[in-house]
Amino acid sequence: MTFSGGPAGDHPREPSATTDGHAGPGPRLGRGAVIYPSARIIHPERLHLGDHSSIDDFVFLNAGAGSTIGRYVHIACHVSVIGNGGLEIGDYAVLATGARILTATDTFTGGARMSTHLPDEHRHVSVGRVIVGRDAFVGANTVVLPGVNLGEGAVAGAGSVVTADLEPWTVYTGAPARPLRSRPRPALPGP
Repeated sequence: MTFSGGPAGDHPREPSATTDGHAGPGPRLGRGAVIYPSARIIHPERLHLGDHSSIDDFVFLNAGAGSTIGRYVHIACHVSVIGNGGLEIGDYAVLATGARILTATDTFTGGARMSTHLPDEHRHVSVGRVIVGRDAFVGANTVVLPGVNLGEGAVAGAGSVVTADLEPWTVYTGAPARPLRSRPRPALPGP
């Protein structure tokens, strides 16, 4: 499914898809969920977008083996989710502008070649479910590799490369991402 047309920007005025329930082969959208017109969703039938969550214009999201996105989640413009693995995003999480989530990637393991155009017997593809925990934040232009778990409240600072699991309520920066400091928990309960 492709959503096309409409205004550009972080918060376009006219969403392309909103619904209060599942309506056929498209994505399952919760109450108040929005997918903006210029977002591109591959395998929309495998996507569940929770209540009051949004996918901005110019997002490319391959729902792969299944993508479940919680409540009050924001996926900002120019985010890409690529690969055939799964994705799980907890409530209140954010994927900031330009973040890249890889649920699969070619590797040179065992002397394999890395071109995606080769027959399977010449490739070694690493596939893994990425989990972005409740209240986690993936900063602008951060890259997250397959099979990584960002714990509840974890922060991957802008431009980080996340190659391994991130501990809950900890801020990480760098390439590869390393712990910087702890993060306080939210003062108020979420809606």
